[in-house]
Amino acid sequence: MAAKTRNDVLRVTLDPALGDLALAEARDALASGEWGPAREVLAETRRGGTGPRWDRRSHRVRVLAEAVANSSWVERWQVLEPVNPDAALLRAQVETVRALRGAQSGAAGFLETAAEAQGLCEHAAEMAPSDPTPWAIMLTLARAADRGRRTGQAGRDGFWRRWQEMRARDAFHRDGHHEALTYLFAAWCGSHADMYDFAYWLAAEAPTGSPLAVLPLVGHAEVYRATTVGVGPPTRPSPHGHWGRRLVSTDVDQVLRSWRASATVPHAQADLDRNYLLHAMVHSGRVDTDETRALFDAIGSHAVRVPWAYTGDPESAFLYWREQAFTAGHPRR
Repeated sequence: MAAKTRNDVLRVTLDPALGDLALAEARDALASGEWGPAREVLAETRRGGTGPRWDRRSHRVRVLAEAVANSSWVERWQVLEPVNPDAALLRAQVETVRALRGAQSGAAGFLETAAEAQGLCEHAAEMAPSDPTPWAIMLTLARAADRGRRTGQAGRDGFWRRWQEMRARDAFHRDGHHEALTYLFAAWCGSHADMYDFAYWLAAEAPTGSPLAVLPLVGHAEVYRATTVGVGPPTRPSPHGHWGRRLVSTDVDQVLRSWRASATVPHAQADLDRNYLLHAMVHSGRVDTDETRALFDAIGSHAVRVPWAYTGDPESAFLYWREQAFTAGHPRR
């Protein structure tokens, strides 16, 4: 993993753009009603010089949608450019964000929002038949719709159909498979057993260097989160007791082997996956290792809220463990 420029130890950013400066600028402009930069950064992912970058397209559309879901700027852009596939895609993602927020809060009418989002996703898929992104968004949407309707096997069959459509376009799509795994969380529409079966199967099937290698670690983080919901600090299970298990250690080793043996160019959300790996390493007793220090170097200041928030304040936890990794016997360079 190539090291980034070392940031000052007191600096950390929780910006979901993950260092994508063009995306951050487009997000800020879109929040002010200027959609030109958003048009450019999304079009670039669809027709780049080396071909489509589906990983970056999915990342960018999610960050943009989360930032403007409370406004109507994207609806205005789509009205002005009704045949633009990027406007259609972002509109679908925005409505999906709204449906998911409604499902989480129990807001009235969120199923109607989910139904509207489904239609928008299908429209976006029709406008760009080779693009896996609308199908990845539909996997997110399935969480809101199926949790709200409790549709049982019929809902599960629909979910798997969407997943197959996404895989047909990008067999190891990072975002789509993370969304599928989240659907299978016990907190949404599955169980811990469903989640682990899916995570281990995909991690084993994915090629060397694939971001999907980290899926079992995502599962371990979700199990810990589920066991600590509503549990106060005095009786909360120890993070080390959870991540210190031999199973987790084996999974960490497998991720390290997969990523170390690969010359693959890091994908758009590589720092998110590195955070999952790093979180597992420090809580399993691997703070004082070259691999951990290399991960901190690779991540730089780009911490993420999940999974760090599961074991404390995300910013202070990240800074604490970074400091621990570079202390005694390993002076900061």
